[in-house]
Amino acid sequence: MRPLGEVLDTVIFDRGGAPLHFVLAHAAFWVDPSADALRWLSVAAALAAVPLCFDLGRRLGGAEAGFVAAAVAASSTALAVYGSFGRMYALFVFVAALFSDLFVRALQLRTTGAVAAAAAAGWLLPAVHPYGAIPAGVALLAAAALWSRRPLSAAWPVAVATIAAAPFLFADLRLADRAAIGDGQRSLASPGEAWRELDTALSSFAGGAGLPFLFFTALALVGLVELVRREPAFAALTLSILVPPILFLLIRTESTPDLSPRHLFYGLPLWAAAIGVGMTKFLRPKLAVAVVVLIAITAPAGSLRDPREIGFATAARGDTPSVRADANDLLLPYSAVFLASLPDVRTGLALPHAPGDEILDALEHAEEPIGAVHIAVPTPDWTVLTAEGPFSKSEALAAAARRLHAFEQRPGLEEWLDWIEPGLCEALRELGEPCP
Repeated sequence: MRPLGEVLDTVIFDRGGAPLHFVLAHAAFWVDPSADALRWLSVAAALAAVPLCFDLGRRLGGAEAGFVAAAVAASSTALAVYGSFGRMYALFVFVAALFSDLFVRALQLRTTGAVAAAAAAGWLLPAVHPYGAIPAGVALLAAAALWSRRPLSAAWPVAVATIAAAPFLFADLRLADRAAIGDGQRSLASPGEAWRELDTALSSFAGGAGLPFLFFTALALVGLVELVRREPAFAALTLSILVPPILFLLIRTESTPDLSPRHLFYGLPLWAAAIGVGMTKFLRPKLAVAVVVLIAITAPAGSLRDPREIGFATAARGDTPSVRADANDLLLPYSAVFLASLPDVRTGLALPHAPGDEILDALEHAEEPIGAVHIAVPTPDWTVLTAEGPFSKSEALAAAARRLHAFEQRPGLEEWLDWIEPGLCEALRELGEPCP
């Protein structure tokens, strides 16, 4: 909701990570400043990914493989959950499908135009998610192996896209620094945790559980064997799904990592296409297409958890208190309440819950005097505490800390208060202010 320059500054320099979803959300809010706009971004991306999966399967194994790939993607638990959820993961699937399709097209045509289109789509992968650098990098290595003995001048679009992706590398390093990646004694995941992430991701792509999952996994493996023979570069791209779990075992961290199957969603179009190719190799296509599509549609849901079912700190319009924020008001912390209250809070400045230096980084975008601080507390019916100003920046944080410290409805909120109060106190200490 903030000015675009501030959005990019926050995402790239303060938060770290990939900015594309935030830029698209910023644009959508110009049309409709509501939570619905975020959901419609995901709906549009999820719907657009399906025909791309068809075209990807068609290029690799004919129309029958395309129909199966499209049905697998459309019926996947991954899109069923994140296809209407206001985060970047449906967009991640769409961009992965676009890149995969254009990558195969470039492999088949070997023209500068086809390479340029694939390179541009490859640039979008790290733009939409940090893990997008993994399939983009694997595809780059595979293409380089195939490009030997061909003139390098024809590969200039790849060089341009690689250079243009440099800002995303900086943002990814910032995100890794925040998560203390590379420090500490423990790995990002144990072997069991890494396996569960991969298993949950693949089951959310196709089959869900039990025999349907085994059936689709077998088809995908058959398809991969066939692709190693016919399109080895694409087979290598598909196997890039295994790279993150392996990195989980090797990379060290001091903090508790945020591991989730959604980070592997770039693999959905690849896995769906492999299933389509496996079906054409393993079964009689004309009879099998309808059967495989039916199994895909009726398969049980995967074990991927819908964040909306967690219950903690979720909110629905009509179930939240009325909140109105003026320019230079602060919203603490990022909360579903404030999202549900759009557009009435669109001119306010939201602060993260922690750590203290990131609260202060976000606070730099505010102008003094601060009019008020609105604090969303996840009580059963939600509570929004308001501390009225005017305040200086340090006074605003101190007022928020005092308001939280004096809040009477503490039973059941201990975990949430332990989550939010340390960051506030850390920020206050950095400002030389006492913490209640």
